[in-house]
Amino acid sequence: MSIKPKLGPFDLTMIVVGLVIGMGIFRTPVSVARETGTPELFYMVWVLGGLVTLCGALTYAEIGSRFPVAGGFYKVLSHGFHPTYSFMINWTLVISNAASIAAVCIVGAEYIGPVILPETLQHDGGRKAIAIGAVLLLYGINMLGIRMSASWQNVLTVFKITLVLLLCMAAFSNEVAPLPKA
Repeated sequence: MSIKPKLGPFDLTMIVVGLVIGMGIFRTPVSVARETGTPELFYMVWVLGGLVTLCGALTYAEIGSRFPVAGGFYKVLSHGFHPTYSFMINWTLVISNAASIAAVCIVGAEYIGPVILPETLQHDGGRKAIAIGAVLLLYGINMLGIRMSASWQNVLTVFKITLVLLLCMAAFSNEVAPLPKA
């Protein structure tokens, strides 16, 4: 019995790009710039992080090419170590992924809250309601099937890429915002 693939190369590319970019890209650079202090060190940290990410991606690609089975982490770790270890790692991933999803939804709610919430609901409770609603919406979409969730993933990742490109264009434009009048 074999599993028939339902995702194409574009779907898989958008999943990986969505995982790598994440919502943190809209918040993390400020913290990194503050901690590094100089532009040279700032860019060096990002390049180093990119290289580490590339090494991780190539490692997973190599593991997948040498051990091409359905089952992800569980099968690979079960084969390499022991099924008990695989079980523990998978439960750790379930918990950490749930925490990551919650964090991403809260960051997203902080950005979208001022746009969709009335003034009276622009507080922690309102942002948490948006985050919970986003988790439930995405959970519901995933329950509709892998094709539906892949389509939504593609749309949201293309949107995220577009936002990153707009930020880059804004950063490199020669337009300067006027100073506020005192």
